[in-house]
Amino acid sequence: MPNVVLSKEAQRDLIAIRDYVRDELSNPDAAKDTLQAIKKAALSLQDMPERGISLDKRLTVHTDFRFLLCKNYKIFYYFDGSTVEILRILHALQDYMRVLFS
Repeated sequence: MPNVVLSKEAQRDLIAIRDYVRDELSNPDAAKDTLQAIKKAALSLQDMPERGISLDKRLTVHTDFRFLLCKNYKIFYYFDGSTVEILRILHALQDYMRVLFS
């Protein structure tokens, strides 16, 4: 069973998501629920690390990145055969190509 690890950027993404939903949307319960759902989805990659959608399907260049949908967020990750590294957690409407590759 592979380990699931969060990059520093993904950790910052989680904090930003929590802060935005809790503070800007004034909904601490939704912030808690959203973070729990994201963490549950990320941990589910231990059992099925290749279940996410290959980002190759969206690009004209090759990449080993995959993503998993959870609520309004995309969990971008890389699986090297022994570890799942969560790279970023971005809102589905964000320009994820710019964020991931710039």
